[in-house]
Amino acid sequence: MDVIQAILDGIAIAAIFNGTVATLVLINPRFFFDSYPKAIQKAAPEPMTKQEKNINRLLTIIIVGICFIYSTASLLHTGIVGFWSIFWMGYIQWSLLNLGDFLFLDCLLFQGKYKQRIVIPGTEGHKDYEFKNWMKHLAVMEHFLVAPFLLIPIVSAIQALLVGLLGYNL
Repeated sequence: MDVIQAILDGIAIAAIFNGTVATLVLINPRFFFDSYPKAIQKAAPEPMTKQEKNINRLLTIIIVGICFIYSTASLLHTGIVGFWSIFWMGYIQWSLLNLGDFLFLDCLLFQGKYKQRIVIPGTEGHKDYEFKNWMKHLAVMEHFLVAPFLLIPIVSAIQALLVGLLGYNL
């Protein structure tokens, strides 16, 4: 296992993911409307349209797909073998993406000077935009429970199996 490589790759995929999502949210916050707290979604005058859901799905697949391909290619390139070594390298990479998402998107972007640009029209002044409520109703559960104990282990296991299979054929 190469921890330094895993950390550098984690920083790279975090930059790809967070930079892309931040740019798209600043262009149109409704692209990721379903990632906002449920109370904000319900308070919006217009629910997410079918077209917005399709755009969201496509953007998510593309962004996460690029990160997955980068991460998997890097794991293949290291030449490291063994399910658990590959799993833990992937886990480190995706944990750094998750941490970057929390710090950059949830703490800085959504609570910083660009806060007004990411507000869903019609929900201005909603209490869940406040830092404490945003953390309580979205960020803490997502980044400190769901991602590290469910999503990241699943993605890391898939990557370890894929790298193991592809690694023997190269």
